[in-house]
Amino acid sequence: MATEETRYISYAEAVLIHIELMLLMGESRYGVFERSLVESALARPQAAAAYEGADLIRQAATLLYGLIKNHPWVGGNKRTATTVTRIFLRVNHRKLVAPTTEQIEMVSADESDRWGAEEIEAWLRPRARVVTG
Repeated sequence: MATEETRYISYAEAVLIHIELMLLMGESRYGVFERSLVESALARPQAAAAYEGADLIRQAATLLYGLIKNHPWVGGNKRTATTVTRIFLRVNHRKLVAPTTEQIEMVSADESDRWGAEEIEAWLRPRARVVTG
């Protein structure tokens, strides 16, 4: 459930994350394809908390699902979705612990409609570790 302690990613932060990631990877195709699609995906965690009583992991799953399905970026949609979700978890005292190959399989399953938010949530639960200290 959402609390005042839950830290959400803003539109400006998501755009910065996307641009920095794409530049770091040497990509030339980057930027916002449709602002409303970014904003819609970023609003999903708060809506899930408010209307479903979703905990942080469920919120992260809805964020990742929305960013992948909306395709809001010119390029790097899956990479940006994964990175934004990792940062969402990190600023909320969780760390995603999963090999890159597993992450690629997970986002590919989502993009190809084999997985939805529920499957992503089940995948995230054992891999989102609490960070102490």
